[in-house]
Amino acid sequence: MLAVAVAGVGAVLAVEVPLVAAGRYSAAVLVAGAVTALVLFEIRRRLAPGDVDDQPLGTEAERAEATARWMARTESLISWADGTRGDWDHHLRPLLAREFQQSTGHRQGLDPADTAAAGEVFFGDLWQWVDPECVQRSDRAAPGPGRDVLDRILQRLEQL
Repeated sequence: MLAVAVAGVGAVLAVEVPLVAAGRYSAAVLVAGAVTALVLFEIRRRLAPGDVDDQPLGTEAERAEATARWMARTESLISWADGTRGDWDHHLRPLLAREFQQSTGHRQGLDPADTAAAGEVFFGDLWQWVDPECVQRSDRAAPGPGRDVLDRILQRLEQL
């Protein structure tokens, strides 16, 4: 905006000085008014917000941003499924165990044997990848179970 104002002042001076020197005061006033109007219109155009149709409104923008954050987080979590056993134990197992416990109402701290029995009944052989007590401290560099196992676990959780 400063550039617009400087250009406007420069244009007025460049045109007005010769006009005033020639004694054409009415033409100088007319040119000064026209250049001032152009500068003010340009400043107003630059300060005006963009087209309202191009920008989502408040709640729509918030939803779009929340969806983008959710997608990024989900893609990150899915990428851990193809990582190591340590990645699975650190990033996915706690999330899956929490989802299972919240969905079924089994709390790990109250009766671990009851939770394990419910998990084995519900997940079958997949329970070893959800069970919060099955974290391995050794051999964390071994390959994790992969996306196929994650998909099967998520399908079972959707059935709850």
